[in-house]
Amino acid sequence: MATEPISKLLVSPELQPIAARLEDIKRLQRRYRAIVPESLAQASRVCAIDGTVVVVGAANGAVASALRQIAPRLLEGLRRPQKSAKHSTDQDITSIRVEVQVTVPQRKRVPEPRGEVPKDKLGKVAQGLADSPLKETLERMSGQARKSRSTR
Repeated sequence: MATEPISKLLVSPELQPIAARLEDIKRLQRRYRAIVPESLAQASRVCAIDGTVVVVGAANGAVASALRQIAPRLLEGLRRPQKSAKHSTDQDITSIRVEVQVTVPQRKRVPEPRGEVPKDKLGKVAQGLADSPLKETLERMSGQARKSRSTR
């Protein structure tokens, strides 16, 4: 299997329609981010263009509901010609479809329990410290608490 840079593959005639479709989605995503409120933009994205329908994926049902409520405003914003109107296909958009795309949360790594701290090492660390609350605590943990401190 020959290895070729991805940039060469994307300019090949076979993949040109896919590359053009991806560029359209990226362009609509940038416009979508500029139109939609920031809190909704973080939890949603433009997923696809299905004919004349823009498909927006929402992270959960609440975000999808909020997007459906502002869908007319989003549609108007996405159809509005931009200053650099090279893409007349934006005006062909007729509707927005909002789909819930729940992502599976990654499992949190369970920390492995630590072994018992050797008490003699705690005692050695405590011996190297000046008198302080830390030294007292380490001595108490190691079982080497000075008798004079414990008579308080």
